Amino acid sequence: MTPTNEQIRAAIAEQANEWYVENRCGPLDREAAARFMTWLKTSPVHIEEYVATVALAGELKSAASRVQIPLESLLARARMEAEDVVTLDRTLPGQAATMRRHRGSPVRWLAAAAVLVLVAMATLWLTRDGERFGLSRTYRTAHGEQSRRVLPDGSVLRLNTDSRVTVHFSRRERAVDLERGQAFLQVMHEDMRGFRVAAGETQILDVGTQFDVYRRPGAVVVTVVEGTAAVYRGAPPLIPDGALPPEAVRVGAGYQVEVRGEVGLPRPVNAGAAVGWLRKQIAFDNEPLGAVANEFNRYGGMTIEIDDATLRSLPITGVFDAYDTGSFVAFLTTLKDVVVQKTATGVRVSKRAAAPQEK
Repeated sequence: MTPTNEQIRAAIAEQANEWYVENRCGPLDREAAARFMTWLKTSPVHIEEYVATVALAGELKSAASRVQIPLESLLARARMEAEDVVTLDRTLPGQAATMRRHRGSPVRWLAAAAVLVLVAMATLWLTRDGERFGLSRTYRTAHGEQSRRVLPDGSVLRLNTDSRVTVHFSRRERAVDLERGQAFLQVMHEDMRGFRVAAGETQILDVGTQFDVYRRPGAVVVTVVEGTAAVYRGAPPLIPDGALPPEAVRVGAGYQVEVRGEVGLPRPVNAGAAVGWLRKQIAFDNEPLGAVANEFNRYGGMTIEIDDATLRSLPITGVFDAYDTGSFVAFLTTLKDVVVQKTATGVRVSKRAAAPQEK
């Protein structure tokens, strides 16, 4: 399957994030620096995504200072490559055609343009306050798609199917707005900046943790896998760094909390099963069949329809492949008094009609 432009762009953005994290960890050695410059010069899109990553991190000035090739050298290189192309255009027609294939190729034009863009952006980093940009970045997944992103601070963002988040990093805070769907965060600790996830009016404050946020219709479910998170409803906190709102509910590892109008009490759960989607699994323990079918409908192209209320409440236990709807449908056929019928869009599950009694 040919990747879409959006998928290609997402892959480049992931590479940009990884390069930023590598630069942030310390000076690159000569070989790594050469690979970094080669990657930047591959396409202006690479530079655009790298600049967006750095801007998102709120570190425009400091990132510029970490560029290991002086701006003067970059500018000189860009001018030299651009002059090579211009010179070729001034040669004799018979020579120009041959030379263009070697020195004046589109790749060389692209390299010159890329370096010029890098110089311009680096100059911008040095002459402006990055905090003024207020840049955000949106990540999304389509139906049935999952993704993994390394954020500029080294935190890892995993998105489940049909999800969308907007990430905004500033000097004071790292914030993720879960607009729909489900996200798993593996947060890198920073002393100077907290990490917050918003899902509607629900706020989740990281206290050094790995946690999952699932924005369902009418509810937000937060599952903590490692560390501690603080959950509350309301506006972002206007409190001193390190403090928590008094109404915040602390949720420890292995616990889950559901927010419906107000934050419920944390309850123990099998955290591994709750985030089974990271392994492309759906796990249920005495969950209603209707809820199980809804989960499968998030991933596959085959829609499962269950109209009967009694059947929808039938408890189901098991671990299923999220993308293998066929196996789950085969499992349904083994249930007593259950009929599975194929439709134009998927399958319909219903109760078997009672046999007529003999008179």
